[in-house]
Amino acid sequence: MPTLHLIPNTLGSRNPLEVVSATAIEALRGCDRMIVESDRFARRFLKDAFPDENPQAKLSFPLNEHTTPEDLVDLIQWFKGESDIALLSDAGAPAVADPGAAAVRMAHNAGWTVRPHAGPSSILLALMASGMNGQQFAFKGYLPRDGSIRERIWKEMKEGLQRRKETQIFMEPPYRNNQALKDCLNSLPSEQQLCVAVDLTLETEWICSQPIEKWKTSTLPNLDKRPCLFLIGH
Repeated sequence: MPTLHLIPNTLGSRNPLEVVSATAIEALRGCDRMIVESDRFARRFLKDAFPDENPQAKLSFPLNEHTTPEDLVDLIQWFKGESDIALLSDAGAPAVADPGAAAVRMAHNAGWTVRPHAGPSSILLALMASGMNGQQFAFKGYLPRDGSIRERIWKEMKEGLQRRKETQIFMEPPYRNNQALKDCLNSLPSEQQLCVAVDLTLETEWICSQPIEKWKTSTLPNLDKRPCLFLIGH
């Protein structure tokens, strides 16, 4: 039975061998077809993982926010073949805060084996390092720009914190990180714990978890255009 291999990408490092499992690298090497979030990031990963091989040799199918229902019909045809396929995200774990879940469903529907491989997940790495509740947590993804929807999600996060003691995790587009930190300081109570995790797995990695009261008396980091996760908890 053919296999869909779920291959995590790095979180920005140019050395996949440092953060992605050897079995994932070998599984990717054996696949002639890839489902990718973007072809550019996938080819860069291939170039870094297999410097002696042609990064253009594998076929790729883009699966992202621009993929249409008609495109998905074409993708279904890939699962009528007999050779393994690799699902490769732009960063971190595929199908987690990532559009690849549609391909995983297709593989299951086709009776394929689905094999997840070990590699970095920014969500779990940040949660591990936060010191917050790792038994119950909620990932909110990117907060919307629309003010009314954003306010509703903030209300949901505060309810999750108060009623279920859930750690709340969210992201912002990198150019909004500094404003997001200020929003947290202005809207959360002084005793609330806030963790900011930046540049995970990179040489510039920085993680700080402390109460809002202490954040307000600290020198705030410059988070502009850096991959960042915000965690609110106890």
